[in-house]
Amino acid sequence: MLSPAPALKSRILIFALLASGGSWSFAQEEPSHAPPPTPVRVETVREGLLAPRKRVFGELRAAQQSTLAFQESGIVRELLVREGQAVLEGMVIARLDATRIGLELRVNAANRALASTVILEQEAVLARAVRDLALIKKAESVGGTNVREVADSESDLSIAQAKLEAAHASLAVEAASLAVLEQRLRDHELRAPFAGVITKRHADTGAWLGEGAAVVDLQATDHLRAWLEVPQEFYEPMLAFTKAAPEQSRASGGEEQAHGSSAIEIRDALDHPLQTTTVSFVPSVDPRSRSFPVILDVRADGAKLAAGIALTGFIPSGALANRLIVSRDAVLHGDAGPFLFVVRDDVAVPLQVRIDFPIGDDVAIEADGLTVGSRVVTEGNERLIPMSRVAPIADATPLASEGSK
Repeated sequence: MLSPAPALKSRILIFALLASGGSWSFAQEEPSHAPPPTPVRVETVREGLLAPRKRVFGELRAAQQSTLAFQESGIVRELLVREGQAVLEGMVIARLDATRIGLELRVNAANRALASTVILEQEAVLARAVRDLALIKKAESVGGTNVREVADSESDLSIAQAKLEAAHASLAVEAASLAVLEQRLRDHELRAPFAGVITKRHADTGAWLGEGAAVVDLQATDHLRAWLEVPQEFYEPMLAFTKAAPEQSRASGGEEQAHGSSAIEIRDALDHPLQTTTVSFVPSVDPRSRSFPVILDVRADGAKLAAGIALTGFIPSGALANRLIVSRDAVLHGDAGPFLFVVRDDVAVPLQVRIDFPIGDDVAIEADGLTVGSRVVTEGNERLIPMSRVAPIADATPLASEGSK
């Protein structure tokens, strides 16, 4: 690390060089007692066909979140979860007291047994009516009875048949009542409709809950979505992008394809990039904020993400154009703004740049005097003094500062 006096001198010199466009040079020869060249790593400036991007803001939201409630009313007998607890799909969250349902099931069982007995009885009555009618018909054929007796016997048979059908219907009603009671009994258990985390409890054991009263809030953690609020002036570029996202990705080629990203980039509050998959937006502008939401599915990829985290997004705002691209590590920030060191004749020359937008671990920049193929310092630049001699080294060779860590 530089001592305070040389460090201050270095900052003053960088500011002066940047203010003059980095065009200073030393006319005098390097003295024999000059320090050896500083080992640094460099990379060449690249060019890519990219669309300009604008910064917008948003937040992460859970793809699924719900307030769970019972369909039945009753007293909470068990509440099996607490805030912050992870649950699996189908896991029991809470149970209502099912004593009354149990009693109704016992009554239903007795009614079904009674209906079955009535069916047996009516089957026997029907069989007797069939026999009686047969005997009456036989007697009628030999003149041993009258018309009224035949009619009464036929009526008895019809009544017996109707009572048997009524008994079967009564058993069917009790069977349907059993299905309803069994469903109500299942509804006395509240199960998680999806995997997630309990974020809030609205009730506790012993509480009386009416139908539809909230019990807990459940939020999914394995599927998050980024919601970006985009100003209305970018509605047309976003509409064109969402309709032709695959074509744009193929047409961009170059760095855009090499980075494996779409024209939309998202970073969290700690500037960590988020991996996204599908993109869509709601074609409705909020009359108060004059913005519309753009929604992207986020892949956690093991990152510690949570709903509510603030996001910064970069969205396409114009046509594709060739832009200079360098690594983020090449850009430093000084009093005069962002700058980098360009290696010219093994001398580190500071050059002020303007950052257009990030692209993954790189940035698109603009700078006077910087061209494709120029070499810029990406490692070791934080300790360089302007116009100091440098010695680029291979990527596999550790820098001196790394060996001293």
